[in-house]
Amino acid sequence: MNNYKKTIWVNYLFTFLSAVAITLIIKVVFNPLLSQQQEQLIQALSLDEAPLFVDESSLSRLVEHNQFSYIKITNPQLMLPLVYENKQAAGISRFLFSIPSTFVSSENSTQLIEFKSNNDALFGLLPNILFTLYSALIIVSTFIMFNFYRLFKNIEIALINEISETTTLQGPYTKVSAILNDQKEAFQNKLNEQKEKITRLTQQATTDNLTGVNNRSAFRKTLTEILSAESGQKHAILSIIRASELLAINSQQGFMQGDLYLENLTAIILKVTSPHKNISVYRISGSDFALIAPGMSVNEAQQIAQDLKALFDQYQAQHNLGSIAYNGISSFLSGQKPEQVLARTDLALAKAQTEGVNSWVFQQSNDNDNQFGQQQWRTVIENIIAQKGVILLHQPILTLPPDMVGYEEIFTRFVSDDGHVTPAETIFAMAQRVDMIIKLEQLIIGEVINQCRKKTDQNSRWGINISSSAMQNSSFIVWLERLLLRDPKVAALLTFEMQEELLDSNIVSSKRVFDMLRRTGTRSAISNFGKGIGSFGLLRTLKPDFVKIDSSLINNIELDSANQQFIRMIIDVAHRMNCSVIAEGVEHLAQKQILETMHIDGIQGFLIARPSELKIPGQVNLI
Repeated sequence: MNNYKKTIWVNYLFTFLSAVAITLIIKVVFNPLLSQQQEQLIQALSLDEAPLFVDESSLSRLVEHNQFSYIKITNPQLMLPLVYENKQAAGISRFLFSIPSTFVSSENSTQLIEFKSNNDALFGLLPNILFTLYSALIIVSTFIMFNFYRLFKNIEIALINEISETTTLQGPYTKVSAILNDQKEAFQNKLNEQKEKITRLTQQATTDNLTGVNNRSAFRKTLTEILSAESGQKHAILSIIRASELLAINSQQGFMQGDLYLENLTAIILKVTSPHKNISVYRISGSDFALIAPGMSVNEAQQIAQDLKALFDQYQAQHNLGSIAYNGISSFLSGQKPEQVLARTDLALAKAQTEGVNSWVFQQSNDNDNQFGQQQWRTVIENIIAQKGVILLHQPILTLPPDMVGYEEIFTRFVSDDGHVTPAETIFAMAQRVDMIIKLEQLIIGEVINQCRKKTDQNSRWGINISSSAMQNSSFIVWLERLLLRDPKVAALLTFEMQEELLDSNIVSSKRVFDMLRRTGTRSAISNFGKGIGSFGLLRTLKPDFVKIDSSLINNIELDSANQQFIRMIIDVAHRMNCSVIAEGVEHLAQKQILETMHIDGIQGFLIARPSELKIPGQVNLI
């Protein structure tokens, strides 16, 4: 109950009590007058000297003047008292203002008369007086309530006006409005803080931390909104851009350079798309970006793709990279299924990676997307295997102990039948999808062994990476063992690298591979080593010849004392097990100097050498 309702009830109570008080006051004033009039009636009718009333006729003569409302006569000659009562002399006023009966006895006390006078004049005046006073009371009460209502409304309006005004006004409730304005300002500040917090959280939830563009969650939301639009059919362009060199840069130069590569690629994409307000940019995975452009025409999308390729080519030439990015484009309409749209765009991206360096392809129709795409990739990989379209790159490892025999890590590139270089990670991924990864691994190992036989310097050794699929394939392991046993001299020059994460996922297969390599006289290495304390258990079980510390532990090693202590622990434990330790991704001289103080055995990274094409005397290179 608010204050206004309380005031109404108080006013009602006050009115009622006032009416009662008025009634009591009038009663106090009128009752003596009534009693006085009743006493005067005794003298006027000489009731104290009246003869004895012996029957009703004598009583009738007394009351015929209509002076009595009630009379009772008692004397010795009457067996029963004579009683008269005026029924018409009744009402609320007579009930409220009734007075006691008057008793009159004769001089000899033989007759007793009890009576009440009519007092018609006074009782006739009394209702008018009460009506007048009650009416005045109601009018005053209503007036007071009306004024209270207006007062409350005026206060309310005044406060609303003073609070709602942004400028300071001189109102009747300045103190109240000042307090309320302070509260309003405080509330507004809190509200703004909450809005800013919600905005920041929304941005964090939908923004990629590295590049600052929208993330996968925002991409999925936008794509779903367009596809599920009900108000008319909407047309849009979807483009997926794959950063083709990310994996190679991360493994060869370290994650810092990989992040820089992604940031530069984002800058190129934003430079081309920023003039077009309807294009939204997303990073949907580690190496994949997406563009969604509602309402964009196909010609406009193709022009943007051409502009992106020109900048990709320019960036590639400046940084001496094999490629920068490939672009698959498709158009779609609302009402289509998301998987259908994504499969069509993925097919365009797959085609772009076989067209040429930094190419783009626009895919309009479905063309039985998945089946056609896999068949196309199968054909590409079969051609690479048939033509032995493999380019070997090598990156040397700097050995620090004078008696240590190091090796050079081998990287691969693939050349399609039209002479275009296709990103290695794309070929490996698609070979895995079309179940040709084992044949591709056999091609690479066979080419490395052939090159190893041709080289004149028998002191250098080469390191080859083995995938998880090949490591867990029994037929491949048997084939590899026979190949190495066939030429022990070449086997002794090779080192096979396997990633710690892959080895740890299947210890049984991993141990079988490492035992086989020892039997053939081939050395083994665990790459990307140092994921945690579990790494030491893997080291004890597999007993490799080398462990290569993951480049993530090398980044900022100058400032990270915890990483320094962990690397010291790795080196100490490995040396106790006659295992050499190599640091991957070394890019700065300060990193090399710190690692040397830890007695590291080998250093690999851009500080030492960049990957370069493997050249064998007398051999004609593919590129």
